[in-house]
Amino acid sequence: MIKLNLQYFAGEKTEKPTAKKRGDARKKGQVARSQEFGQAAVLLSGLFTLKLLSGYYMNQLTHLFQVNFTSKLTYQLTDQSVIPLFIEMLLQLAKLILPIAGVVMVIGAFTSYLQVGTLFTLKPLMPDFSKINPLSGFKRIFSMRTFVDLLKSILKMGAIGFIVYSEISKDWVRVSRLGDMDVSDMLSVVASLAYGIFWKVGFAMLALAVADFLYQRFDFERNLKMSKQEVKEEYKQQEGSPEVKAKIKERQRAMAMRRMMADVPKADVVITNPTHFAIALKYDSNSMESPQVIAKGVDETAQRIKKIARESNVICVENRPLAQTLYRTVEIGESIPGDLFQAVAEVLAYVYRLKGKV
Repeated sequence: MIKLNLQYFAGEKTEKPTAKKRGDARKKGQVARSQEFGQAAVLLSGLFTLKLLSGYYMNQLTHLFQVNFTSKLTYQLTDQSVIPLFIEMLLQLAKLILPIAGVVMVIGAFTSYLQVGTLFTLKPLMPDFSKINPLSGFKRIFSMRTFVDLLKSILKMGAIGFIVYSEISKDWVRVSRLGDMDVSDMLSVVASLAYGIFWKVGFAMLALAVADFLYQRFDFERNLKMSKQEVKEEYKQQEGSPEVKAKIKERQRAMAMRRMMADVPKADVVITNPTHFAIALKYDSNSMESPQVIAKGVDETAQRIKKIARESNVICVENRPLAQTLYRTVEIGESIPGDLFQAVAEVLAYVYRLKGKV
């Protein structure tokens, strides 16, 4: 019969990542994210903005050409006129760039938020000297991620090439006559063809981005998986080692035992059964409404309580039912319940008579 040593499998990453592991990875900027998703969204949003603001851009471009090819041709350049002319040209370019740039920036930030939520970290910008390790670099070159990135690039180039070829083939008649057209007709044909190509390329990239995002989520979860040993080590770091916690509890019990034994000489009576149980009671009519249990124990602890009581001239009274009931129902520092008043009062009265207090 073959015996398996489970230690061989302790290093296998078979466990789901813990919340701490996910949080640490997020702080380092390690999240499931597809760059293709953002690129496709930016391309489609830019095309949609151009379509929506086509009239605005046509007016701005017409005005720009009219001004620059009429009045600006005879413009006299001097030291004083260069700066205003430069500022005017910047403003004209800003009117063309800012609308589409603003939309693209908003869409880019929104797609990033959809994928990873709110995240700000500088860890990815910090230098990582392990990346210059030749062995690590060799592993990255032949890793699954590199293969997937290569496959994505091939698919993108193939999709773009197919779309361009199919669009030009469908409109080949007009494309072949571009040399015979005037400038306005030529620009119209080229713009219409390019616009159609970019739209289809954008949707093709979006489909690829969705598939890539699903793979990135899968790969991210796979890389975050932990071994059983890693889970145990993390638990020890968060909760503390069981051995250390046991020692702490042992010390706490020892300290509590010493404090309890130090209170035994202050008791008025120790009730026993007589060997297994010992309960020390104290009553001060000026500060207590009813007697309190200041120490209790069984077996060895009970013997120590009785020994300290005898050394401190504290009277021990044997009452088996009362001793057992007090031990089970009253904790140290608590007052006795009302249903035990009569029994305890009789014991205290007996003790006070022996001490001559009554």
